[in-house]
Amino acid sequence: MEDYITGAVMLGCGGGGGADWGKSMVDEAFEAGYKFRLADLSKIKDEKMLCILAGVGGGVPQEARDKVAPYMTKFDQGSKSRVLRLRRSAEELSAYIGKKFYSYVASETGGGNGVLPMFLNALEGKPSIDADCCGRAKPEMGISLSSVAGIPTTPLVMVTPFMETVILKSSVDDNRAEDITRNVAVACGGSVTVARCPAKVQDFKRGTAQGQVTKCIKIGETIRKAKEKGKDPKEAFTKASSATEIFEGKVDSFTLEGRGGFNWGDWIVSGTGKFSGHKMRVWYKNEYLIGWLDDKPRIMSPDLICITDEEKFEGLSNFTQSGAHNGKKVRVFGIKANDLWRTPKGIDLFGPKHFGFDIKYKPFEG
Repeated sequence: MEDYITGAVMLGCGGGGGADWGKSMVDEAFEAGYKFRLADLSKIKDEKMLCILAGVGGGVPQEARDKVAPYMTKFDQGSKSRVLRLRRSAEELSAYIGKKFYSYVASETGGGNGVLPMFLNALEGKPSIDADCCGRAKPEMGISLSSVAGIPTTPLVMVTPFMETVILKSSVDDNRAEDITRNVAVACGGSVTVARCPAKVQDFKRGTAQGQVTKCIKIGETIRKAKEKGKDPKEAFTKASSATEIFEGKVDSFTLEGRGGFNWGDWIVSGTGKFSGHKMRVWYKNEYLIGWLDDKPRIMSPDLICITDEEKFEGLSNFTQSGAHNGKKVRVFGIKANDLWRTPKGIDLFGPKHFGFDIKYKPFEG
């Protein structure tokens, strides 16, 4: 599980939930005697029911946090509350559709959201699925391989940090479901727990990045072993992930603004070594989405941008404070997105134009 978190943070593109959050769930499960099991999606009966389980939210202005502060003190925000919220979201969705779930699926790759459904699966004795619905992390609920496959997001269940339950029976489309859920998250100080996309295994086979969990485990394992043996973790990472190094340098500026349930900002990096004299800008909305090299688009979503700390060789997060990464020496890598994202529907959902940029998607090929 530690190797999974290491790999998932790398492929989380600056988001996907924090590693500390994921590790706390893993520790809690093991200390209570629970086990994590993994199942190959292709070997599960098509009629079994699955749903996506995730946390939804991000940055909000201080005034939004202040507004709910009195409620935060009245309701437990610890591990016991987390388990209750997870259980309630899944149970309420199961009750609404009148069917039991075989397992819960991760919405994305990430140190937190990747572990979240595995944690509840462990607690309930269910196997976890060796897949997630993105193959990386992404900022919006509707940006999902389940959407590419045409699996409806609704009905969905939201459980707030104050144990309030909201059921969204239907929505015009996935974008509306995202907006409604995000606004509930903002009203709750920035986050809600969500169970969504109830569907059969046969549907999820068309809408997941299969083998993603074992891929992250392999990446984390190779990085760990390289460090233990005093070898270059960068070489281990690029080989295990098929990543290409596209820049190295020193962070001139890391900006962050919490707004609308998202973290927004830019990384400005001055090149060093073979990239001396060049600059790279990476724009993010929770996750890294577009990278410009000397003001020209170099890589863009849905392809993956990974920024690592040069010294520790760990994935860096956008969920921190403005200026937190200033002065750090970093390396920037690019990885091809899952093939399902490179379809016309995938590009429409997750390409640069979705975020308001007049940039034609150019597939990253290294």
